[in-house]
Amino acid sequence: MSSIAYVTDTNMIEYHRLCGTREMNFWRLSSKKDFKDFRKGDLLFFYARGKHRRKKGFVGYAHYVRTHKLSIKQMWKRYGTSNGYDNMKALEDAIFKAAKDRPVPEKMNCLYLTDAVFFQSPVYPEEVGLQISENLESFCYLDQDDPQTTVRILRKAEENGIDLWSASQSFEPENIFRQDEFRHNLALISTVIGKEGWNKKETMRAAKLAQAKAAEEGWEYIRNSRTDCLKLTKDGAVIAVPFISQTKNRQLRVAELIGKIELYRLYLKAAGGFAENITFEILYETEPRDVLQLVESLNNERL
Repeated sequence: MSSIAYVTDTNMIEYHRLCGTREMNFWRLSSKKDFKDFRKGDLLFFYARGKHRRKKGFVGYAHYVRTHKLSIKQMWKRYGTSNGYDNMKALEDAIFKAAKDRPVPEKMNCLYLTDAVFFQSPVYPEEVGLQISENLESFCYLDQDDPQTTVRILRKAEENGIDLWSASQSFEPENIFRQDEFRHNLALISTVIGKEGWNKKETMRAAKLAQAKAAEEGWEYIRNSRTDCLKLTKDGAVIAVPFISQTKNRQLRVAELIGKIELYRLYLKAAGGFAENITFEILYETEPRDVLQLVESLNNERL
């Protein structure tokens, strides 16, 4: 799980906000500093000056999809106004202005982003315990020193309000925001709970079950985990955890499983909000009827 603060042109990001853009293409003149440990679905925060202040802050974010190399013409042909400008001439002018006296590369690294969410007012670094240099030119990672940084930014943005300019029947930024906040809360909870007492072979069996579940439509890994999976629903979520045991340690594994589920429930209850309607599913190799009955009883209890 990674989040990035990306220095963003104020005029370009304001164009996206006013147009209600959901998908966008960002270009990068330099590729000297590449993204590391930044995967599909991770959050790229727009770090830009506010409309009424010269100070930079987080004005929104989008989900990273992929990086590819494109020329200016290819960028315009593929993305058009999703580049943040009305026409290709305006896009070219912005690129040459950013390059200053440096030559513009024939092809630039392009970041394709989707599901953009904008904030009603900027979230400033100091409000969430961050120190970002005023001279930052490209980007910086947000969660390297403190894995709760992204959650604090999202919570502060929730206090300030989400910009619903881009809301429509097909795209609800408020719901996207709530799901992202839940994902990052859940990732932190998963880290706090820690790993099971499986041996190497048991861990491999659990990972295989989780891999098959994450490949199903609508399912994904819980960030920072390779054994627990998540499926977001309209009103809540389903969390799937593997049950792996041997005859000699079965009772211990049952106790560990139920304990893990209860810890998830307790931490999610403390988190509140989107986490109110959660159910659990067990991943298994051979159907454990007694365990399924225990989990069903827990699911019937309100969180």
